[in-house]
Amino acid sequence: MRSDTARVLNIIQLLSEIAILAGYALGMIPFVYLWSCAWVIPLVFVNLIFAIVTGNGTTFKTIVNIAMAFLSFIPLLGYVFRAIGILISVLNIAALSKDRPRY
Repeated sequence: MRSDTARVLNIIQLLSEIAILAGYALGMIPFVYLWSCAWVIPLVFVNLIFAIVTGNGTTFKTIVNIAMAFLSFIPLLGYVFRAIGILISVLNIAALSKDRPRY
């Protein structure tokens, strides 16, 4: 894969990871996750595809984030999974925002 293509895919993944983080953060408000999951769940799968294609080292964390997106539907306990999802998104954002390419 060309480096400029991988760079563009990393930027798209970074932006979608920010949207996932926003969805989890909004989901901390009672009943709002039922609305924000409409973009969180599709975006975690899109991020998995980008992570696999670019090989940027975020694949495992993205797989865990998929599980957190679905486990966040559990009443009351879902807040814990959303908090874990926020942490994973922050770690992925930090990994994707580094200037040095890892591919």
